[in-house]
Amino acid sequence: MKTNKTTWNLSLLYKNEKDPEIEKDLKKIEGLCQAFEKKYKKADYISSVEKLSKALKDQESLARQINGNKPWWYFALKGRLDSGDNNATACATKFSQRITKAGNKISFFDLQIAQIPKKDQKKFLHDARLKQYKYALLRIFKHAEFDLSIPEEQIIDLLSQTSYGMWVRGQEKVLGEQTILFKNKKIPVTQATSMLSDLPTQERREVQTKINEVSKSIAHFAEAEINAVYNYKKVLDERRGYKKPYSSTVLSNENDEKTIENLVHLVTKYFSISKRFYKLHAKLLKEKKLTYADRAATIGKIEKKFDFETSAEIVRGTFNNIDKKYGDIFDTFLKNGQIDVYPKQGKSGGAFCWGMGGLSTFVLLNHTDDINSVETLAHEMGHAIHTELSKPLPPQYQDYSMSVAEVASTFFEQVVSDELEHHLSKDEKVILLHNKIKGDVSTIFRQVACFNFELELHQEIREKGQLSKSDIAKLLAKHMRAYLGDVVDVTEDDGYGFVGWSHIRRYFYVYSYAYGQLVSRALFENWKKDKKYAKKIEQFLSSGSSMSPYDIFKAIGIDTSDATFFETGLKSIEKDIARLEKLSK
Repeated sequence: MKTNKTTWNLSLLYKNEKDPEIEKDLKKIEGLCQAFEKKYKKADYISSVEKLSKALKDQESLARQINGNKPWWYFALKGRLDSGDNNATACATKFSQRITKAGNKISFFDLQIAQIPKKDQKKFLHDARLKQYKYALLRIFKHAEFDLSIPEEQIIDLLSQTSYGMWVRGQEKVLGEQTILFKNKKIPVTQATSMLSDLPTQERREVQTKINEVSKSIAHFAEAEINAVYNYKKVLDERRGYKKPYSSTVLSNENDEKTIENLVHLVTKYFSISKRFYKLHAKLLKEKKLTYADRAATIGKIEKKFDFETSAEIVRGTFNNIDKKYGDIFDTFLKNGQIDVYPKQGKSGGAFCWGMGGLSTFVLLNHTDDINSVETLAHEMGHAIHTELSKPLPPQYQDYSMSVAEVASTFFEQVVSDELEHHLSKDEKVILLHNKIKGDVSTIFRQVACFNFELELHQEIREKGQLSKSDIAKLLAKHMRAYLGDVVDVTEDDGYGFVGWSHIRRYFYVYSYAYGQLVSRALFENWKKDKKYAKKIEQFLSSGSSMSPYDIFKAIGIDTSDATFFETGLKSIEKDIARLEKLSK
């Protein structure tokens, strides 16, 4: 089957940027929110189960009618395709402010539910008439102690657009416009970064140096941006009463704080595993000392190219082997133009999947025809499948925790990676094993090293007020050395990678990669042993946020509260390294 489209078809949302339906939808959102406010602002809907049940049904109906923030979303997506599209950026900001203002009118609703006295909360949670809303109510009650007054919450929502959103988008725009000269041709920095691993040693190091130079040249803006958004978070954390910089993220992700602290502690404790890998990595590259650019280098070239058509065939076939419905979802995305495939100047770097409400889900790639591109496609389609299977749930459960999201994506990536072995020669299979371990090390150890960097960065800024760009770079370099080991020479210039590391603007989001990878390894092993386990995987993918991550995985036989669970996963990576050491002798 030939793919139909390789660029986003944003007409799935609106015909064009002048579509009159945009303004109609904005007015609809504003009108519905105003009507809901009028009905419930002074109503005593928390006084009884009957009244609360009726109010929650109305809230659910409101969410279905609003159907996501469609006008803002359309222009936000356009901006992701072209950072130079000033009209898209302006409209996204303007419409976001209108939608936020409308949403402010109904923000009182959950906040008033949060005020239900603790002695009465159990009664509401265990009443059969509120059964379908039980977990939604539990989430509200857990957040209650950190809620501010209704006027304060409304002001925070409005100011987040300027005090956080516009800073981060500004940095993304600056970065998206940067290029380097490679073989007498200007290429986007984002593309240069993605192709580093496959370049010959000398070229790789030269390109990394050029990327570092670009990062340093725009670091003055990133310095101001990081200090602004980190101080913004400091103010909010202090006002809300969060004790640790990562507490709000862990609560928002519906994880247990002790579980995540245990995860970070264990991975940091086992940095010896990642250091062992990089010593072997250096040996396989025939280098005594590595540069920062070499950490992601391949040990040999996988000659086989995977253009997008080939990649799609592999992903489709693998998905069908798990369950045909997954292949069908993929084909629908290809047919409808829900995947934007190739890199170009101004387009956002990396890859992501973005979906909300009943709207079409979109996947962004920067496909460069290498084996990593196939795995990235599988990864992002894992997110997309998770999103699609969550859509039949009530609106309050259609979204899902970020830590759960990374389980879905990495599971599908691992299944496709396993399938890729059949397309490779014997020597290339060794390269693939190396790359698999390298990916695990990056996803788990590198991301936890980044978590540790973020934590110290927050602490330093909170203590000193702000940090210079060189201090931030030194800090990042220190934490990268911690997991890479002495065999990798990490310079202060490498530390300027903070300029383009988008995840550090999302406040400790990175731990979800390590969490997701270790849980998905367990899913993958269970599925390999028994293909009937696919039903359990579908159960997880269809759960949305209807339960906590712990309960979702506990229901399919995985206990993340067990102190040995993450440790077992880490030791399995060490076994993979030992296998590679044996094969490479």
